[in-house]
Amino acid sequence: MLRIRRAAAVLLAGASLALSASAQTPITTVLYTDDVVRPLQIHAAPGDNTRLFVLEQHQHDIEIFIDGVKNGTPYLDLDTLGVGVTNSNEQGLLGFAFHPDYATNGYVFINYTASGGGTTKIRRYTRSANPNFVDAASGVEILSISQPQSNHNGGTLQFGPFDDALYIATGDGGSGNDPHGAIGNGQSLTTLLGKILRVAPNLDASPSAPFVTGYVDNPFFGQGGTQNLIWQYGLRNPFSFFLDAETGDMWIGDVGQDPFSAVGREEMNWADASNGGGENFGWRCMEGSFSTGLSGCTPFSPGLELPISQHTWGSGANQGRAIIGGPVYRGDKIPDLQGTVFYSDNSSSNLWSLDDGPTTSSPTVRNSDLAPAVGGPISQPSGWGVDHEGEIYISAIGGGGKIFKIVPDTAFEGLGCSTNGTYGAPVLWGSGSLVVGTSGSLNLTNALENRLTLLLVSAAPGSIPFYGGTLKAGVPWLGEFYLNTNASGNISLPWASWPSGVPSGTELYFHWAIDDPAGIGGVALSNAIKGTQP
Repeated sequence: MLRIRRAAAVLLAGASLALSASAQTPITTVLYTDDVVRPLQIHAAPGDNTRLFVLEQHQHDIEIFIDGVKNGTPYLDLDTLGVGVTNSNEQGLLGFAFHPDYATNGYVFINYTASGGGTTKIRRYTRSANPNFVDAASGVEILSISQPQSNHNGGTLQFGPFDDALYIATGDGGSGNDPHGAIGNGQSLTTLLGKILRVAPNLDASPSAPFVTGYVDNPFFGQGGTQNLIWQYGLRNPFSFFLDAETGDMWIGDVGQDPFSAVGREEMNWADASNGGGENFGWRCMEGSFSTGLSGCTPFSPGLELPISQHTWGSGANQGRAIIGGPVYRGDKIPDLQGTVFYSDNSSSNLWSLDDGPTTSSPTVRNSDLAPAVGGPISQPSGWGVDHEGEIYISAIGGGGKIFKIVPDTAFEGLGCSTNGTYGAPVLWGSGSLVVGTSGSLNLTNALENRLTLLLVSAAPGSIPFYGGTLKAGVPWLGEFYLNTNASGNISLPWASWPSGVPSGTELYFHWAIDDPAGIGGVALSNAIKGTQP
């Protein structure tokens, strides 16, 4: 049982309590940099807490940024390395990924279309003694895939968060209706096109040995006539996908076809990591949840995976022409955004989220939420990225090229730190500002219903062991408050009686503990947040 005592004088004495759920933390974007040209992907290198790496598609390079300022020389420039790259709207340098052991081995993998446009190349480079550059002589070819047309080249590379496998997105080979072979490349298990591949890079291979192999637990490994590297199939042009850092689930934006027979769809697909791969997303016989009338598979058969969300072809708020799959939020700065999936459309410039991941019935339009006050608009969003703290960035090729960062549109900052209870980790966040009479509030969700809780407030950060967790509200505490969650496990505490005696500029720290038999020591501990008194 959680033991708490009444404070003789509480900081929020007389506050009006509204024990109900509150709206989600308002969010916005800020301009990170406009010193980019046709940016696509944004990544932080493992073990690197200071820099972001940005891929520029038609510059054929990866630039380093520190606090939004570009380094004087690219980290990697294929042109100066003598690697020929073909350009078109869907060609160029398309993807890169750092090896999970990058801090030790210095390996970075890239995906590009080679001169002539007929081949996709996956190459590996090694960081030089100067960490701002790759070793020009270190490039080795990992994989080469022939391309029958110039479009539909996929591009994303990403290492799995738990298996260290390299995942590679490939398009169906281009043209319309996937006219390749008898059933189209997307449905054929004899080709690497129209797939997500899962490969094991042989990091110590000699030039005469294969650099990649299929994992023995790949779904088609060792089956005669199939490709060992295939992880998923039935895709048209999965230009951008992301693996959830917490669950390993995969989110795939599959670019749709112009309307034919009124069934063109932009798809956001989801694959549960526990499935072990093998999903068939239906192209070319299915486009979204509709039959195309083309051969290759049986429409609506139980073995086909329908998209989590889909958008008709157009420029309306829920339409698109070139979907760009985005990441799952796993940062600390916006606690109640946990598990939210973001994605966009390059043509319509729409921005969307699935607020509860795969359980969301329909996407939320985020165009207004994410409109920056300065440096916008976000025109032709072209890619997404995540920094070392799990915070999310959006790249855009419109307006000359820009990168934006998603931030909370409140006076509060998440600090992380939580322990699980009955429903997982309780979530604490603040809305508005610490001003008496405003609509701001402290909010707790995902806690056990009808339970006693302890809210701690301090003017200094702490690091106090507490039932398997750590309290960020330091001592001495300004106040200890016990409240009960409602029948939904929520509390919303408005600033109706916030005292006037707190000096302006004071940083205040909040942490909530909940009586919960499923928690460590019978206690579930929320994340902490910090707010600044205006």
